[in-house]
This record gives sequence, C-alpha cells and structure tokens, in this order.
Amino acid sequence: MNRSGILLLTPAIFCACCIAIAGCSTSSEDTSDEGLIPRPTKQEGAAASELKEVASKDTGTILGTVTYDGDPPARPDINMGVHKDVPFCVQGDHKEQTWIVDPANKGVANVVVWVNPPKGTYFPKPETKTWEEAVTVDQPHCVFVPHVVVLYPEYFNGKERVPTGQVLKVLNSATVGHNIKIAGSSLLNPTRDGGMMGFNSVKLFDRIKVDTQEMSMNCNVHTWMTGYALTFDHPYAARTNDKGQFTIKNVPAGAELTFMAWHEGTQPKRLVPPVEGGNKFTLNAGETKTLNFSIKAK
Repeated sequence: MNRSGILLLTPAIFCACCIAIAGCSTSSEDTSDEGLIPRPTKQEGAAASELKEVASKDTGTILGTVTYDGDPPARPDINMGVHKDVPFCVQGDHKEQTWIVDPANKGVANVVVWVNPPKGTYFPKPETKTWEEAVTVDQPHCVFVPHVVVLYPEYFNGKERVPTGQVLKVLNSATVGHNIKIAGSSLLNPTRDGGMMGFNSVKLFDRIKVDTQEMSMNCNVHTWMTGYALTFDHPYAARTNDKGQFTIKNVPAGAELTFMAWHEGTQPKRLVPPVEGGNKFTLNAGETKTLNFSIKAK
C-alpha cells in the first residue's frame, strides 16, 4: 500500500474524505483525485499490524525543476470587485495565483512533489528532526504568501497517526484587517476560522490531521484570497519555488519509491509526473537524483 501525505493550509493521492492528505483506514487504496495521499491501508487479507517500516539506514536527495509545457496562461488581475481595501491590495501582487510561471525558464511555482513508499510499507518518523516547528503563511497585502504550503503534522507508527508538533502559523503583516479560514475534509480537518486579524497579529493552527485532500485557505474579509495546504505523514515532500525548483533531502535509500506531484491548475490535481525513466525509482546511499518534468493546464 502506498502512503504519503498532503494540506492547506501535503504519498500517492487519496481518498474521498477531502483535504490534503489521508488518514488511517483499513479500506483499499484509493487512487481517485478526491484525496491527495493514500491512507495507510492493510493489504488484502492482511492485518494492519503487518504493515512494515521502510527499512533504510542511508538516504539520498531528490531535486528537479517543473516547467510549463507550451505557452503559459496569462495572469490577469484578480477581480476584487468594489472593496474599500483595493487601493492597498493592489500595492502587492494582485495577479491570479494559479499559474505562476517564470518567464526566463518557464519554471512553475507552487507544485507539490513527494514520494510514496512501497506497497505494504510506511515511512517511520525520522530519528533526526529535519522539519520546521511551524510553517508560516503571511498576508502582506491581499494574497497568501506562499500560496501553497506543505505540512507534516502527523507521522504513522504502524498503528495510528501521531502528532509531530508542527503547526501552521498565519501572520497578518498588512495594515488592513484579515482573517484566516482553513478547511479540509469534514471528518479530519473541519472548517476552522481564525477570526479577525489586525496588523502584526498571529494565528496558530495545531491539531491538523493528515488529510485525504488539500486543505483550503481563505480570507472572509477579502474573498478572492485563496491558498492551499497539503498534509503528509512523512517529511519527504516539497513545494517548487518561483523558478519551479524543488529539493527533497534525507529521502530513504534502498526502497522502490513512487514519485508524485500536485498542482491546483491541472486535471486531475494529483499527477503521476512524466519523468524520464518512469516515476518509480530506488535511491542509492548518498545519491542525488534529478527528476525534471513539465505540466500544463488541462
């Protein structure tokens, strides 16, 4: 069974429960686009306790660049309607956020990439902490920065998912009021509203679950503001930067992994990336593997 995770606010994608990444279940693997990562499921006729850890004493690195295939879509101004804050909002980025493509190399920002473990296995929590205590999203004007984040809120111990302690930290560095509302699946990450956030205010979201689909981020004050958080139950995931580049470090070596991707503007959102040689691979100890691929709007 493949496992990985994804949030709004993060390894094959998913179940019909709705949010960034999957929760534990004994149902069969779901490969629909309704979930971002598969739940840790038992194999046919096997007990959940028979799931095995991915055994690996060594690690490698995955890096690459995601580019746009063809001419990228235009980025029109966001339709803000008639709102008292528009004069302030247009001082920052006020272009549509779905396709942010670098004009020089066609690199696509905000693509999430990750790896799934072999069927019947799961990634244990790394002995060395490599993840942040808090993943930060700011609202300096009237878009979320970054537009997409990757979360590692829980790990799987072979029986259940356990909190890692990581939180989503939302800031308001704007001189206008914002609020933050996050929502995933109704069972795992029901809607939570951060309330009104004044200048230099901070809102922390803990108790985020690894969900079956991406979580959404919204602002009720400025309704055009959207963002996503993908949740994973392992730290082997990354988001591309403004040049379409990504790096995933400390990836377990020696096991056959499956490379996956997500972008809000493709259909389906979850992708089996068209990388050279296929999206299944095994890292050698200390190896750095380059996985470049292209995507386009569908």
